[in-house]
Amino acid sequence: MTYFDLSGKHALVTAAIGPLQRALAVALTEAGAIVSVTTLHDDAGEETEANSILNECWSTGSGEGRAVRLDLTHPGAVEEAVAALESEIAPIAILVNGAHEANIQPVVDVDLAAWERELSRNATSTFVATQSVGRRMLERGNGRVIMLVSILEDRGVPNCALFAASQGAILGFTRSLGIEWGRQGVTVNAMGIGFYDDVPGPQNDEALHAVLERYIPMRRLGQPADLQGTVVYLASDEAAFVESEVLTVDGAIAHHA
Repeated sequence: MTYFDLSGKHALVTAAIGPLQRALAVALTEAGAIVSVTTLHDDAGEETEANSILNECWSTGSGEGRAVRLDLTHPGAVEEAVAALESEIAPIAILVNGAHEANIQPVVDVDLAAWERELSRNATSTFVATQSVGRRMLERGNGRVIMLVSILEDRGVPNCALFAASQGAILGFTRSLGIEWGRQGVTVNAMGIGFYDDVPGPQNDEALHAVLERYIPMRRLGQPADLQGTVVYLASDEAAFVESEVLTVDGAIAHHA
């Protein structure tokens, strides 16, 4: 019996513009999935990164996936892209919402536009992609939706209030949506993320990075590869009875006193 086999399943990794999303896309490919990716914004630089990630997936897998440049907060663009990907490749069986961008600033230094941008690029992009792909999963009676949620949704860190608010929105969305869709064969879960190298966040400050290395019980920050097994598990048939959960991969920092 082969466990965690994703052979022939079409996976879509959104906001594939950084090392974390690259690791997730490659892990799904190595488990047998056909992987497609999108940008977060309608941006040429992001398109270059998304294509680089796709090329790495092609070198490992079937070469059937596609990279799509779009604005994930634009429902029309997302709907058009999802329809095209399903028509040209295969129905999307796995959706990984990869948006995970952090605005690290004191609240008194930001304006309403910055607040709305933070919620838009993290929470709104997740809603738009999930609604479009999820509608099709519900019609087929099967699917896996996977979110990224920072532990900052629950743990306060100075200058991270905007980012934490966006993560709290994603967590609440995940918890309720899993209950809403579970009986129809679609699971909705999240991967809880602590402080990772090469990922936007407060850990990019050199002094704080050193403090975190001492504070995290495992005495190191996470690496993108640390999430690869978790995403494959949540995307697999073996996770069919896992619903509305957050599987946290953070070196135990969330449990540190």
